[in-house]
Amino acid sequence: MRRILRFLTKPRGRKSWSIFLWSTAGAALLGIPIVIVFPKSVPLVWLAIIGIPANSPLGPVMPTLFEPFVMEVAKYNAPLLVTTVATGVYVYMEFVNWHVYGWILNWDRFNALPEKRWIKWGVSKFARFPFMTILFFAATPVPFWVVRCLAILKKYPLGIFLVATAIGRFPRFYMYAWLGDKLLVPTPILLAVAFGTAIILVTWKLLHGRRMLEDTILDK
Repeated sequence: MRRILRFLTKPRGRKSWSIFLWSTAGAALLGIPIVIVFPKSVPLVWLAIIGIPANSPLGPVMPTLFEPFVMEVAKYNAPLLVTTVATGVYVYMEFVNWHVYGWILNWDRFNALPEKRWIKWGVSKFARFPFMTILFFAATPVPFWVVRCLAILKKYPLGIFLVATAIGRFPRFYMYAWLGDKLLVPTPILLAVAFGTAIILVTWKLLHGRRMLEDTILDK
């Protein structure tokens, strides 16, 4: 039993990668009893599982993965229910991302980051209307990791950050769920959109010798 426990709790590379792996495994295990008790919830469980890598630190590599799946699942479940699941998994991943990014921003190489001129400017602008800024980033297609970093550097309360994130994302996800329910876009097209952008982005980065996640930290 101890060997099994040590194996299960053994770090898997970087802390961020370990958190990502355990989050995915936990969601998958939680989905098993839900699917058994509620067979019609299979698409929702898949949406929750896919939402973990799609909204994790790997999200910038898969920028269009989650929304097409929201539209796909809305073909089989009510848009409001799909929106609730999508928002829930997104907020959960923001909780995880907050700690992953907070850990990364504490690396020695980022010690001087808060003193950079443009970082100070960004943090000061964020501090004027933090809640509304989070709402704006959550409700629009602009990269959300930017406001996440600014909130962490400002030491903004995590609970309020998550509330603002949920309020901003909910109508956006509902829009996608409503469109998925009404338009019934063929699954192959949604899959092409979901994975096509990721393949193009990864290929472009590899051809230019760039790291996959180098654009997700304010260190430019």
